[in-house]
Amino acid sequence: MKLVFDLVRERMRSRLGELFAGAAVLAVLAGSSPAYAGLLGSSVVSAYYAYQGPYPYEGSPASFVANGTVQETFCSGCPEGFNLTVSDNQVVYQMLADGHWDTFGPAINSNGLYIANGNLLTFSGVDISGVKLDSASNVPGFTSSDVTFNSDNIAVNWAGLSGISAGDEVILDVTSVTPTATPEPATWVLIAAGLAMAAVGCGRRRLSHTRHQRALLVTKQ
Repeated sequence: MKLVFDLVRERMRSRLGELFAGAAVLAVLAGSSPAYAGLLGSSVVSAYYAYQGPYPYEGSPASFVANGTVQETFCSGCPEGFNLTVSDNQVVYQMLADGHWDTFGPAINSNGLYIANGNLLTFSGVDISGVKLDSASNVPGFTSSDVTFNSDNIAVNWAGLSGISAGDEVILDVTSVTPTATPEPATWVLIAAGLAMAAVGCGRRRLSHTRHQRALLVTKQ
């Protein structure tokens, strides 16, 4: 009877260890799998670039938490001025006056981004996975080739464009995901402990099974 009890106990310990390890692994997978996340609530830095470098004037750079309203007005008295709105899945530049943009040498040309005369958005709290020019955009001459991006940034380059009218818009449709989480050290400890419990349980189960077989052999003899 005691032998049967020991065998059941060891099997329960082994099963518990397996469940413990499995739960920890699932927690890691759930925390690290990318999922859709809108831009609302993300931290944004908007910075203008021209004349082959940053242009720290006329309200640039600006920092804000995206809330779907106009949160930056760049150069309100300039022909190149705009209002900037970052909503859940769009970035909208609305032009403030009739004008044009001059052409300069590259101000940014690295990490997949290019600006000669334009604006750079840097996001924290989301990873940018896709940016498309919305069909409602109506700035003359502005095309999808004037937009570059990487996981942290969206760059618009309108160098050389002309015929801009007040109220014209550049509208970008943005796809973003939650950043991939790195499991905390405590989570790895849980996984290791669970695997260790499972391994010990399996070893004891094999030992108990061997003892049980020997006991049966002795009984038969």
